[in-house]
Amino acid sequence: MIKILAIILIVFAVIHGLIHLMGFAAYWPLVKIDQLPYKTTLLSGRWEVGPGGMRLYSLLWLLAGLGFVVAALALAFGQGFWAPLMLGSALLSLLTWIDVAFLLVLLVVFGFRVQPQPFPAYTASAIAPAAAPVAAPVAAPQTVPLPDGLPAPVERFYRLVYGDQIPVYHSAVMTGRGSVRFMGVTMPARLRFTHLSGQDYRHYIETTFYGVPLLKVNERYVAGQSRLELPFGVVENDPGVNSAANQGLWGETFAYPAYLLTDPRATWEAVDDHSAVLHVPYGDGEQVFTVAFDPQSGLVKRFETLRYRDEKLGSVRWWGDFIYKADSAASPVPEKLAAVWEDEGTPWLVVNFEDTVFNSDVTEYLQQKGP
Repeated sequence: MIKILAIILIVFAVIHGLIHLMGFAAYWPLVKIDQLPYKTTLLSGRWEVGPGGMRLYSLLWLLAGLGFVVAALALAFGQGFWAPLMLGSALLSLLTWIDVAFLLVLLVVFGFRVQPQPFPAYTASAIAPAAAPVAAPVAAPQTVPLPDGLPAPVERFYRLVYGDQIPVYHSAVMTGRGSVRFMGVTMPARLRFTHLSGQDYRHYIETTFYGVPLLKVNERYVAGQSRLELPFGVVENDPGVNSAANQGLWGETFAYPAYLLTDPRATWEAVDDHSAVLHVPYGDGEQVFTVAFDPQSGLVKRFETLRYRDEKLGSVRWWGDFIYKADSAASPVPEKLAAVWEDEGTPWLVVNFEDTVFNSDVTEYLQQKGP
């Protein structure tokens, strides 16, 4: 649907741009065009500008026309500058109803480009039992030695990130901002992912328009059962969604990959020098991820799996790509995750991780709603 709307916008922008180019030729004047007769007045004849003024006016038409055509080409080739260029062209030529239509479209486009403010910082006190006056402090992680017998690219990765000692994380609350595509529309979002590591999670997501919350999603996966509270309904304990939720839980765990070594249920299998297979539990069986490591940096480049999409498509190849940054100790840590369905080809979810709190008691927080 969005592609169709983009094509319509491109076509109208090109046509409107060509009309402006005709206006330039008529008002310079270079040619006589019956539909655009030459004149030396504006504002329905109330403002006499003379021949020199009309030449200036025709130059504005030329700039607007070129702007519309170039903006249409930029949109067609996926260049992000199309929107400000089209906005400038529409403002320059605000003479007809179609320019107002362009401005309305651009009003929506720019609204979905404004990033929201981050969620308030998560603290352990947010999930303290009601009877407790002060929450217990978040525990500092214990560490365990890097295990022997890991596949070569897996061992290299963990030594890069953690060294010889692997921290033990029982929970993680990851907060960030990014974007979510919903019904074909990519919207800015702020997100909080809460994990009881390897078992349960809760996702709270707000998409925004000019920074104001627009759609809210409260999704949880607890004790093997999922519940998606979506803007237009609730999906609960669907077998396919349960399976996909478990894969989402373990896929997101790559944002704090230490857990993938400290849970004995997660096992690694060698493939080659730059990839390995990760086996994770699901019910009485398991699910499998193929993990690719960057040959130069040694960091996780991509994890992928076959994941349930919907009743129509069934399971579809799904993957996540990571971008890393160095923390204060110069250790690489995941900064950005982009998740992609193969049939779409572009990220439906992008998360820029801004804050992570480990080892707080999230038992009650998993049952809550909101950030």
